[in-house]
Amino acid sequence: MHCARVLAFIVLLIGLVHSFSCDIVVPRNKQLEFLHHGTLTHTELIPSATMITSVTYDAVHYRLLFTDWNSPTMSIYSYDQSTRNIQVLVMGQSTYYPRVVYDPVTQALFWMDLYSIYSSSLNPASSNKADGNLLAKLGHYCRDLAVDSCGGYIYWITDKEIGRARLDGSEREVLITDTVWMRLSLAIDQQTQAIYWTEQIHSGVYDWFIERASFNGKNRIPLYIMRNTRYAISLAVSKDFIYWQNYGEEGIWQLPKNNTSTATKLHSISTSYCTNCNRIATKYTIDEQIEGVKSCHALQALIPRESNNGSTVSICQNYCFQGECSVSAEGPTCSCKAGYFGEKCDLVNACHDYCLHGGVCSLNEENKRVCQCTAGYDDERCDVSICNEYCLQGNCSISVDGLPKCSCKAGFSGERCDVNACHKHCLNGGVCSLNKGVEPVCQCTAGYDGERCEKSIYNEYCLQGNCSIGADGLPKCSCTTGYSGERCEENACHKYCLNGGVCSLNEEDEPACQCTAGYDGGRCEVSADKDNSCDAGNSGQGTISTCHQFCLNNGVCSLNEASEPVCQCTADYEGERCEVSVNKDLCCPKVTTVTVTLSQGGQSTCASTVV
Repeated sequence: MHCARVLAFIVLLIGLVHSFSCDIVVPRNKQLEFLHHGTLTHTELIPSATMITSVTYDAVHYRLLFTDWNSPTMSIYSYDQSTRNIQVLVMGQSTYYPRVVYDPVTQALFWMDLYSIYSSSLNPASSNKADGNLLAKLGHYCRDLAVDSCGGYIYWITDKEIGRARLDGSEREVLITDTVWMRLSLAIDQQTQAIYWTEQIHSGVYDWFIERASFNGKNRIPLYIMRNTRYAISLAVSKDFIYWQNYGEEGIWQLPKNNTSTATKLHSISTSYCTNCNRIATKYTIDEQIEGVKSCHALQALIPRESNNGSTVSICQNYCFQGECSVSAEGPTCSCKAGYFGEKCDLVNACHDYCLHGGVCSLNEENKRVCQCTAGYDDERCDVSICNEYCLQGNCSISVDGLPKCSCKAGFSGERCDVNACHKHCLNGGVCSLNKGVEPVCQCTAGYDGERCEKSIYNEYCLQGNCSIGADGLPKCSCTTGYSGERCEENACHKYCLNGGVCSLNEEDEPACQCTAGYDGGRCEVSADKDNSCDAGNSGQGTISTCHQFCLNNGVCSLNEASEPVCQCTADYEGERCEVSVNKDLCCPKVTTVTVTLSQGGQSTCASTVV
């Protein structure tokens, strides 16, 4: 129902009256009233409207912007006088004080709702929230708004203050802080560089004041007093006059800027029951606003210029939002930039330049943009290459099946060029580098050799132990238990046990012998025959060991392969039986000769001779 009502509203207004001259436009319930030199020239009835509450003039695009209030919501529309078109700008916003102002420089709308100020940009390149962009929250009821396009400020009034902020809400400041009974209307004038407002100082005293101050709130002066007036509402300024509506007298009044002593009633209007409605608009052109004002470059750039033949083309000035304007007998026509469409190039092609790298854009069932990417690209807008950071040490390309493929740099391999040819190639601390053929080559540390430094140059150096390389680069052996010597070549058990004894290491890692039957002693060098009468010192019985007392002077006796006794002499003796002293200065030792004979029956007979 709401959409049908809006559509009927628009259809009705599309064929509205031709362009006509006017100084003031007054909203009145369901109609717009146009005045020229104080005379009502035209009335436009809008049956589909609920209550047109405020109107403002866009001097750049030659259009009116107005609000339609269907409590507690309002919508904002534009009516283009040159093209006779109606456009919905903002739909269904919640507000109790429907008042709209416009900045042609930034193409931004501003409206208020009790304690808050909102904005919405008409520039298609800007982003707006569905319910408008919150600009500022105030501590008191906001009564009215005004825009300083030259300075780039939005102004507001409450019963407690007059303040301003930048058009983005920054640099907020309070200019006037005194409290009055009521303030209702606010206006900005570039020519006089001043703000104007209406206020009632005391409750029950129906005297209203029109006051003026500089843009910064200083140089405040009262201009005019309206006696016995219920409300002074809808303040507006033009090139030469200040206008307002006296609610009690139901009329539009005019006060000259250069002579504020006498006001003139221009027009009686029909009754309205909304003190915050009926915000009038003056047709105040850009060149009139900044005439004699040197510092307003922002509005200066918006002044219409003449063509080469002297005819004005002001109808085209800023007519097309995002395109080039041309004029024909039918009126202005726009040639839109890429990505925009609509009569004034004010509508954005949602898919334009959205999908990158050749991706195809479409809208899904929820009217959201969806990209179908070409081979090699991915992500929401096809803005990420599948090659991105894929090849770690090489160049990436897209294969025929749409997959990333790496061409590795010299010295690297693997699917993603992530394998370094030198990685763990050289062993034992060797340093790897690539030769001219891009092959890994090892520089080995001391003591190692081989293509990968895998070989110790002292391999098999230690015969029974572990080898390591010392600080001097020479091999050092750590012998296993039972071995010693520089290369662990000496076995502690080697030839240690005599007469067939078996050698092993004891708990102190010293050699110990397990002797065969018939032998005893630390090295099994002593016969263990208990019947040996020679040892016993009697002419007893028994069998005498062949080695028994064969080697002299502590020589060690053992049997050779022929079972003959053989002596291993100490360092001081030599000879077959260690009977010869190596040191010639030593006295000759006594030699004891033992003669052993066997009697019949196997009994031994011993005799000894000392030499």
